[in-house]
Amino acid sequence: MTTVALDLLGGDEAPAVVADAVALLTSDADPVDLLLVGPRDTAVALLEERRVRTHGIRFANAESFVRMDEDPLAVLRAHPDASVLVAARAVATGDADAWVSVGHTGASVAAAVLELGRVPGIARPALAVVVPALDGPVVLLDAGAAPDATPDLLRQFALAGHAYARSLGVADPVVGLLTIGSEEGKGDRLRRSAHEVLRETLPAAGIRYAGPVEGHDLAWGRAAQVFVTDGFTGNVVLKALEGAVQWSAVRMGSAYGDPAPAWDVVLRTATSDFAGGMLLGVAGVTVVGHGAGSAAEIAACVRLASRASAGGLMGLSSAALAGSAP
Repeated sequence: MTTVALDLLGGDEAPAVVADAVALLTSDADPVDLLLVGPRDTAVALLEERRVRTHGIRFANAESFVRMDEDPLAVLRAHPDASVLVAARAVATGDADAWVSVGHTGASVAAAVLELGRVPGIARPALAVVVPALDGPVVLLDAGAAPDATPDLLRQFALAGHAYARSLGVADPVVGLLTIGSEEGKGDRLRRSAHEVLRETLPAAGIRYAGPVEGHDLAWGRAAQVFVTDGFTGNVVLKALEGAVQWSAVRMGSAYGDPAPAWDVVLRTATSDFAGGMLLGVAGVTVVGHGAGSAAEIAACVRLASRASAGGLMGLSSAALAGSAP
C-alpha cells in the first residue's frame, strides 16, 4: 500500500475541507495510507469532529503555509516548516511515496523542486492533467508550469507524458503535438520545429508519434493518448475545457428540463483523475489540485497520486528521460 503525504493547510477552505477529504478516503474500500501534514493538534481535533479514526493515520507537524497573495519562494526560504516543504520532504526521505497539495500552485512547484530535485534529462517540470476523453483518458501537458517552451523542452515533455500515461495503465500510448492543424507545415515556428524534433526522436525511443493533432482530438482521445504543448497554450486549453463542460451542463439541463443528469456528469468529471495535475520531471510523485477544490476533488487527487506511485511513475520517468527502455 502506498503512503501519500497530504497538505492539511493547502486550499481556500483549508484545513476543514482537507479533513473532510480524509474522512472520505478512510471510508474507501481500498484506503490509502495517509501522512497528514499540518499542526498536529488541529489535525487530530478536526478528524475527531468528523469521527474519523486516527489509528493508521500518521502526522507530520507543520505550522506555516503559503497564502495565495504571497511570494512563494520568499515564504519557503523564511519558513522551512511550511506545509508544502514538509510534505515534499516526506517523499524525499522515504516517509511517503507521494504527496498532494491544493494550496498555492507556485509554492507546490517550488517545494517539489527544492526538496525532491529534478529527474535527470528534464530542464523544467511540466504539469500534466488527465482529460476524460470519449475513447479513454488522455494526458495533456504542459498545463501551466512552463509557459515558454523550446522544441527540445517539448521533446522532454513528450517522454515524461508517455511515462505518466504508462503508469496509469495505458499500455502503448501514442504521442501527439497539439497545434492548429494536422496538415504538414501547420502551426507557429515552435510547433513546426518541435514536430521535426518529435518525428525524429520519438520513434527512435520506441514511442509511436501521431504528428500534429488538434484541439477537438483531445475530446475524443483517438488520435493520441498524450497531447504535448507549452504551458501557456495548455493552461488556456484546460480552462476552456472546464468552461465548455459547465456550459454544456447548463444548456443540456435547460433543453431537457432537468439539470440533475448533466450536473452529475460535471461532478463525476471533477472528482475523477481530472481533479489534479501531476507535476512531471521532479524526483517524486507530486499532485497539485485546485485551490477551490471540494473534499471529493481533494480525495481524488490523493487516489491519483497513489495510483501513479503504485504504477511505477518514477521508474518509468527516469528511464524515459535517460533515453533508455524501462
